[in-house]
Amino acid sequence: MNETGPPVHHSSFIIPNSSLTTMPSCWVEVNLDALRHNFRAIRHVLGEATQIIAVVKANAYGHGAVEVARMLSGEGAPMLAVTRLDEAMPLREGGILTPILLLTPALPDEVEEVIARRLTACLSCFEDAERLSAAAARRNVTARAHLKINTGMGRLGVEPEEAVETAKRIAALPGLSLEAAFTHFAHAAEKDPSETHRQFARFQPLIHYMSRAAGIKPTEFHCANSATLLRFPSMRLSCVRPGTILYGQYPSQMAKEAAEQQRLQLREGFAVKARVLAIQNLQRGQGVGYGSEWRAPRASRIATIAVGYADGLTQEPQPRQTPPAQALQGTLRQAAKQTAQWTGLKPGDAPRLALVRGERAPIVGRIAMQQCSVDITHIQGVTIGDPVTVSMRRTSAGAHLPRVYVGDEA
Repeated sequence: MNETGPPVHHSSFIIPNSSLTTMPSCWVEVNLDALRHNFRAIRHVLGEATQIIAVVKANAYGHGAVEVARMLSGEGAPMLAVTRLDEAMPLREGGILTPILLLTPALPDEVEEVIARRLTACLSCFEDAERLSAAAARRNVTARAHLKINTGMGRLGVEPEEAVETAKRIAALPGLSLEAAFTHFAHAAEKDPSETHRQFARFQPLIHYMSRAAGIKPTEFHCANSATLLRFPSMRLSCVRPGTILYGQYPSQMAKEAAEQQRLQLREGFAVKARVLAIQNLQRGQGVGYGSEWRAPRASRIATIAVGYADGLTQEPQPRQTPPAQALQGTLRQAAKQTAQWTGLKPGDAPRLALVRGERAPIVGRIAMQQCSVDITHIQGVTIGDPVTVSMRRTSAGAHLPRVYVGDEA
């Protein structure tokens, strides 16, 4: 059983069933029960024989890495994964004792910290292994590592033709346990599966040869990210690395269709909320925001809310299964007809929409650093302090924003 240690919340905090009057002016609301559902649903599809390396990089895709890692560890995830050392350190400081895999190699001046934090290193070449071995020997400990193999992504890893000999040399180094080998697919989310099959064909034979040469257990090879585990079940092997699907997103339309065929239903657990700071009654022609880029087309009620570009309110998120150009066109068509008549925008403009008291309302004027304006003329009953939900890319949501953790009954 994994130990998770005492709760240390840092900038995150949990307020079950809390009143919005206790909320900050802007925050990220995370439903841990939704994320828990996703983990369990993925595990059900995979079966008990397949291990899950739960990816919590980029602050758990914006959801708050410490609390999400604690939940995943409690659900039985045998290993977590992050990209860099500086992402792993808060997890250890937060009491997370579950093994943590680094998905990129440590820099030379980071190797000692990798060992001190009991992290599983990524090796991209033999020199990485030499540095890790030397550091482990100085401490008289055994460091753990996974060897990255470049089958087509082209960023990191040894070439398949060199992998067996490199693994054999690494396995002979003192103070180092080469536990696994892995690769990463470059095209798994795309419609054409041919390149993914080519990459797997370069990786699969290495399982046999590297196991014999370096003593890596055949069950310790992994290559399946979110798209791969959904679309190519034969590539799951005995271990997978889900990332984005843990957080309720499908990496592509093809991946979503594959999930539906397997009856995998994911839940959304992320929302950015900001409170109404002020409500202004404007006359026709009065401007809003820097440059007065938007002017009221008629007598209007404008709510100023406590979120801006410094908080991450920049690019409009789109479903990842939809190609960006197609998604943008759809947004333009849908929003233009709905809002042009009461926003003063031209049909070709694409207003950003917020959710106020269950109704959609356009963000108007230029988005400022920590404020923006919403046209609430058509919405009754809005008051100071009301929460407004805005759409935001999860990984763009500022790390400075508090993560407020709730459950289904919150």
